[in-house]
Amino acid sequence: MKWLFAGLLAVAGQAVAQEDAQRWLEEMSAALETLTYDGTFVYLHGNKLDAMRILHRQDDSGERERLFSLTGSAREVLRDDRVVTCIMPDNRSVMVGQSRPRQPFPVVPRDLDSLSRYYHLVDAGEDRMAGYMARVITVTPKDNLRYGYRFWIAADTRMLLKFDLTDVDGSAIEQVMFTRMGIGKDIPAADFNPSLTGDGYTWHRQENGKPAAQPDADKPGWAVGSVPAGFRLTGFQRQRLHKDNGNAEHLVFSDGLATVSVYVERLSSPARAFEGSASMGAMNAYGKLVDGYQVTVVGEVPPATVKMIAHSVSRLSQEPVGPG
Repeated sequence: MKWLFAGLLAVAGQAVAQEDAQRWLEEMSAALETLTYDGTFVYLHGNKLDAMRILHRQDDSGERERLFSLTGSAREVLRDDRVVTCIMPDNRSVMVGQSRPRQPFPVVPRDLDSLSRYYHLVDAGEDRMAGYMARVITVTPKDNLRYGYRFWIAADTRMLLKFDLTDVDGSAIEQVMFTRMGIGKDIPAADFNPSLTGDGYTWHRQENGKPAAQPDADKPGWAVGSVPAGFRLTGFQRQRLHKDNGNAEHLVFSDGLATVSVYVERLSSPARAFEGSASMGAMNAYGKLVDGYQVTVVGEVPPATVKMIAHSVSRLSQEPVGPG
């Protein structure tokens, strides 16, 4: 009976610890969206170190954010409740759209109970980061098909202070760490204006409207037979990736934290084929040819995962992927 009682206590303790970890993550996610802050952070990815500054404000007029580089080219991303504007001086272009671009900060899903079926959520204790006391929360996958996460969360404000994306062995692949953080101080509206005007740049705008409906336009012509447990199809669209090709299918799968994209397009030339694996930092890709089509799987998951998914892609019909 003593062993049974001890086992029950251990299970109860694990449940409480997981609830505490979930609460910290939920409050961190809310803080990133609702707090007013001005911070400088370093971003280590693919053996490259970037310094960036982020300004964020939430008030009665809505949410505004400006993210810009302090090293390298003067890249800027501006976001409000309606649009996202990306200014990229390297290719002298500006992209304006409705979708939020990928950022160094992870997006924590609201349904953390579902997430806990595939990850261990653990409160790993206290640490000091950027001059603040922080709580360390680890998110460790229950398999080898996805990466893990470590969060340092400010004890007083619940603001994210540091973030690690970790490999299957626990080593950091990407790191984001604030070196300066100011929270709660008013930020002048002028500080959210870009330093680059975009004059003389090529502007690309995402259309608000949708093209005329076509038969089965909302249904993929390709099937993905194998994804890690918990991944589900969260997005599908057809888009033109190259001028001389027809439309490609783009399928997006996610478990709430990790996201994988599957692209399928007809090859215009065998010389353009991509087969095998490629990686850049935490981003891995795997290419495969299927019936004259290029299948490419890309995501922040281990190389074995994108390879497994790519080899499971098959054609549902003999119809073209999309109109040319």
